Amino acid sequence: MTQMRPQIMTARRHRGDSPGLRRTVVVLEVLTAVGAVLGGTAMIRNPLTPLGTTTDLISGSPFATYTWPGVLLLLLNGVVPTVLAIGLASRVRGAMVLSAAWGFGLMAWIAVQWLLLTDVLWLQFVLFAVGAVVAACAVVAVRRGVR
Repeated sequence: MTQMRPQIMTARRHRGDSPGLRRTVVVLEVLTAVGAVLGGTAMIRNPLTPLGTTTDLISGSPFATYTWPGVLLLLLNGVVPTVLAIGLASRVRGAMVLSAAWGFGLMAWIAVQWLLLTDVLWLQFVLFAVGAVVAACAVVAVRRGVR
C-alpha cells in the first residue's frame, strides 16, 4: 500500500516576481517626480529667483535664467519617472529596464550639476543616491526576470 504524505504548501515566487524591488522603484520615481514638478514649475514661473535662489547659482552653466533648466527638470525628472512608475505598476514590458536607465540618467544629471553649478547642494546628494538605488533595484529586478 502506498503511504500518503501530507503536502506542505509553501508560497513560491514565480520567476520575475519581485514586488519589493518594483515597489521601491515606483515609490522613488513618484517622490522624485513630485519634487521635480514642483521645482520645475517654480523655475518656469519665476525664472530669475525661483524658490528664493538667484541666477548666481547657474552662472557657470549655459543658462542665463531658470526657464530651460525648469523645463528640463519638469520633463526629465517629472514626466518621465511618472510615466515609468505607471508602467511599472501596470507591469508594462520594458518599464523596469527603462527605470534602470532613468536611475543612471539621474546620477548623470546630478554629476553635470556638480560640474556646472557654483554651489553643491544637499539635495544633489539625496537625488544622486535616489538614482543609484533606482538603478540598482531595477538592474537586480531585470536580472531576476522582472519586466
